[in-house]
Amino acid sequence: MARRKPEDIIALVEGHYEATEPLRTRMEDDHAIYRLEPYDAGEGYQSYTSNEPKTFANKIMEWISGAEMTVRIPHNGLDADLRDKNDQKEKFLIGILRSADDRLSGLLMPSIRDQLAWYTSIRGWFAGRSLLVKRPDGTTYVDITPWDPLHTYWCVGEDGLDWACYKTIKTKDQIFSQYNVKIDWDTSQSAEGSFVYDFYDKEMNTIIIHNGDMDRPNFRIAKKQVKHGAGKVPVFIGSVGPNPLIVGLNNTEIKDTIADVGESVFSATRELYPKHNLMMSTLLELAARSRRQGLIVRSRDGTKTLDEDPYLEGSEIALAQGENVEPLGMLEIAKETGAFMGLVSGELQRGSLPHSVHGELNFQLSGYAINTLRQGVETLLGKYLRAIEKAYKMMFEIISDQYSSGSFEAMELSGMGRNRTYFLQTVTPDVVKGAGAPEINLVGQLPQDDMSKVSMAQMLRDGPVPLMSDRAIRDGVLAIQDSDEMDDAIKEQQAERMLPEASLYTLMQAAERQGRDDLVDFYMGELLSLLLEKRRILQERMSALQPPPPMGGPDGTGGPPMGGGGPPGAMPQVMPEGMMGVPPPSPVPQGGPVVPPNTPRPGARGVPI
Repeated sequence: MARRKPEDIIALVEGHYEATEPLRTRMEDDHAIYRLEPYDAGEGYQSYTSNEPKTFANKIMEWISGAEMTVRIPHNGLDADLRDKNDQKEKFLIGILRSADDRLSGLLMPSIRDQLAWYTSIRGWFAGRSLLVKRPDGTTYVDITPWDPLHTYWCVGEDGLDWACYKTIKTKDQIFSQYNVKIDWDTSQSAEGSFVYDFYDKEMNTIIIHNGDMDRPNFRIAKKQVKHGAGKVPVFIGSVGPNPLIVGLNNTEIKDTIADVGESVFSATRELYPKHNLMMSTLLELAARSRRQGLIVRSRDGTKTLDEDPYLEGSEIALAQGENVEPLGMLEIAKETGAFMGLVSGELQRGSLPHSVHGELNFQLSGYAINTLRQGVETLLGKYLRAIEKAYKMMFEIISDQYSSGSFEAMELSGMGRNRTYFLQTVTPDVVKGAGAPEINLVGQLPQDDMSKVSMAQMLRDGPVPLMSDRAIRDGVLAIQDSDEMDDAIKEQQAERMLPEASLYTLMQAAERQGRDDLVDFYMGELLSLLLEKRRILQERMSALQPPPPMGGPDGTGGPPMGGGGPPGAMPQVMPEGMMGVPPPSPVPQGGPVVPPNTPRPGARGVPI
């Protein structure tokens, strides 16, 4: 691919800005709603600004950030080697997330999840860079950095992103600190600083600093075009919700609807907040007027004014004969005002969150009410969780492809794996290359979710015929990441409860990990004693099950058995079969007709047939 000139890169970015300006305007307007920019009811009037938009958005972000995340590569029925590779790749993906978050923390930035929660909620889009970067010393660090979609620009080709760019404003000091580039031009076109273009195509990355003057452009190269090694544009971009881009064939019929693509949390309520603020400002104004009611001063010539504030304690008003002060009548609110406010409040709740979600109830909800509430919240929350799942899958794919195809050494990564167990694992590129594709799942944790899940699981499992298998319940209802591992843990726990020796063995292992040799010796002694006692009892039971020896020899004289025999306690190999527990052969019944007792059988000696 031919190297792009700096001016060509700037032209591409600015051209995309013009094409998406309605979308970016909408993003800025939604941010103003979130920031609670003061509502202005007009000069001289009381103004009220509701905190509803911010509390609503913060609640959604809280749920997104606290959602239970699972990273799993399915491997049912696969061979052991491939299962092991999949397990290692799972740890690799979890580990790079932790490494990237640690890096962001060092840069005083929120975690990946927290940033994605904010951008999807307020912007309705997500974007970011996903790269493995080699340091000069040969070590590798993970660079997963979310971008503000408001300042992200891109172009989609036939097989995905053709290029992407992140445009920001930085001061002279920031530019020198980050890129070691001195800026000597007049930045009057941008009072905050100069524009920085971080540009990526399928092969190269370059950083350009621009003065912001399109008539007299001036720029510096902060980073020359170098290969990033990802094999594709290392940027993930996506929108929230199902809205497609609809473009009309002519501008008179259907206009570009780019502003409708990507839904922020205010998509259904942004037009209601000004009306809500207006109604509340009106009520606030009436309350203020009732506190200091207007007065009518009557005098002969109409020029009388009050020298003192009549509402101050102890104030005195001097009036001449025929002069009078009367209260001005209060304005009455229209009867329809209350109904209208109720209508607006109801529409706000339907478009955001019901008050019950914030705990504004003086009674306990039933199970049915909780499920109904959850369904309503999931309808709103689900689209944002699905968008972030898509973002994680895209960044994982970019990192995995780069790691498996690039010249990287094995990486040692750590994190919390399946079922909240800590791991420290070294993963090689070959393992990542040979493993499968991950499935990402985010489950929002709503109020009383855990108890409702447990109740549902018990209902499905109880009864003579369970409605679901234990594994299906763990996977689908309880959302346990590794059902096999949990099943093994449950069986081990049951064994410890049922078998004392299993419990002693577990205690011995724990003592060994703690370096308590005295406890190890004690538990081992108890374990051996228990095993020997069980062996003794088993031998006694086996002996009791053996039949007694026959009462005489083969000739019926009561002599010793043929073959010598021996005293009690002789070894089994020298005992007759009867004494070794083998029963004697059963008698074979004779053939012929059945005859009554004490009657000779036909064919016997002396009996005719």
